[in-house]
Amino acid sequence: MTKIDRYIGNSVLWAFLIVAVVLLGLDFALTLIEQIKKVNDSYTIQSLLQVILFRLPGKFAEYIPVASLIGTLTGLGTLAATSELTVMRAAGMPIWRIGFAACQPILLVSLIGMGISEFVAPAAEQKANLIEKFKGQESGTFSLTGGVWLKADNSFVYIDAADDTGKLYNLQIFSPDGQKLKHIKTATSAEHIKDSVWQLNNVKETIFAADHIETKSMPQAEWSISIKPEHLFLASQEPDSLSLSQLQSYQAYLKQQKLDGSQYELEFWITALRPIASLALVLVALSSVFGPLRSSTMGGRIFTGVIIGLAFQNALNLFGRMSVAIDFPPVIGVSIPIAICLLAGIILVKRRG
Repeated sequence: MTKIDRYIGNSVLWAFLIVAVVLLGLDFALTLIEQIKKVNDSYTIQSLLQVILFRLPGKFAEYIPVASLIGTLTGLGTLAATSELTVMRAAGMPIWRIGFAACQPILLVSLIGMGISEFVAPAAEQKANLIEKFKGQESGTFSLTGGVWLKADNSFVYIDAADDTGKLYNLQIFSPDGQKLKHIKTATSAEHIKDSVWQLNNVKETIFAADHIETKSMPQAEWSISIKPEHLFLASQEPDSLSLSQLQSYQAYLKQQKLDGSQYELEFWITALRPIASLALVLVALSSVFGPLRSSTMGGRIFTGVIIGLAFQNALNLFGRMSVAIDFPPVIGVSIPIAICLLAGIILVKRRG
């Protein structure tokens, strides 16, 4: 890499970092304003700040494509404003060489983002979910929102939350007998003992007999279920809080059980194709800097980047969700807006060159 390549790369990298910090700061402020109404005696402002901070790594990885677009527009735009790009072009440096130099730091950041999405963000997001779940509700109460329902063997199971050790929290187990409800068990937590056996803690059982209803409490009770512990944990998490390996593992399990795993497949491809999306948006930015935005102001470049970024993100969400709704492979839905940006960027860069 020559000095000129490093100079271009550093300009784009610093612009990217500034944009990423601004986006994360805005996200932090807006989330704080939106969630502040949830603060009470149990869910304090400290708990809310913890939740927001734990979710920042995932937000950073999510913002990489848009930050790459705006960072490239501002980084190269600054060089264009000082006529440095003009001098480079006059010296015989082709556009593809400038684009290659701009793509290198973005590719590096994208790979770091993939590492964050795989190893850092899932654990942090899961901790944030646990804090939000348990600090946000009174002790000893059950909430039937935000958790997951499962059909296991002959029972219907509700799991409020789970931690990364596999411990389950706030369970309700509904056991029917034909068309009638036989009994309901509730437990504050459950821990895996061995094979398919779990230990329920602080158990309350309601039995519906033919002529009466019986209720009893037990400090502990055994519970047998055929679903593996790791699948119970994954089922209790939102798709966007799982790593790529976890998404792939749970997809395979759902496919084996002949269940719909399209939401998990969609999230897998959105995360897996994020580096390609970043590079595609860099090409769009490059074509704009040497085209209609050559003499534009910095504010105009940022505004254009925000508009293109919002359009891309909305298209990604639209095509992704449409693919799930019409039972189409999510990889194709996610790939459509990325391919459009990639092809448009390549064609426009060739024209400028």
